[in-house]
Amino acid sequence: MFYQFKGNEEIAHSYIICRFGQCLLIDPSFDYEKIIEKLGPNQLQGILLTHAHHDHVALIHMFKAPIYIHEFDASLLFEDQYNGFSKLNPRQYKRKDLNLVMIQDDTKIPLADKFVQVIHTPGHTKGSVSFLYENYLFTGDTLFKESVGRHDLYSGNLFELKKSVLKIVDSIHPNTTIYPGHDDASTIRNERKMNPFYIKWKKQGKI
Repeated sequence: MFYQFKGNEEIAHSYIICRFGQCLLIDPSFDYEKIIEKLGPNQLQGILLTHAHHDHVALIHMFKAPIYIHEFDASLLFEDQYNGFSKLNPRQYKRKDLNLVMIQDDTKIPLADKFVQVIHTPGHTKGSVSFLYENYLFTGDTLFKESVGRHDLYSGNLFELKKSVLKIVDSIHPNTTIYPGHDDASTIRNERKMNPFYIKWKKQGKI
């Protein structure tokens, strides 16, 4: 099973992937009731976070499952001056209530008889990652349809973002579908042809 909970510019998309009754939940940001409805009798094996900004992590405390996050973004979960939580939008979770599992580049997260591969894609944040499962690539706020994520927020870096975008688009199979944190889905093939940032950075040569 694959399901997308569509967000908008302010609230990130969330995703569920399931195999043989086991599920992983990616970037739970809103609509807890609908997520529970879609999970149904399936077992939630883990929560995968592409990065630690508030619009991707708001519901992480609502589920009893390990939370996979890159070690470079783990502290950002609790640094409200940088992660987007505020007095008007307060953080609801506490460190003691979370089962955090640190991940790195090429970590393999099991899902039944398969696994999700972690690809470290810094640039939007230092610990941003993308998750590759079969022909699905969940890119968070690193790569969008014909666009890329911001690099001007805390721990963002344009140099790293360029490397990450080239790494993804050059190395992943062209038929892979990209599911970003916001906006529409795309494919690696489309990004190679149509993404102006990738095309520009590719022409600039090796970084």
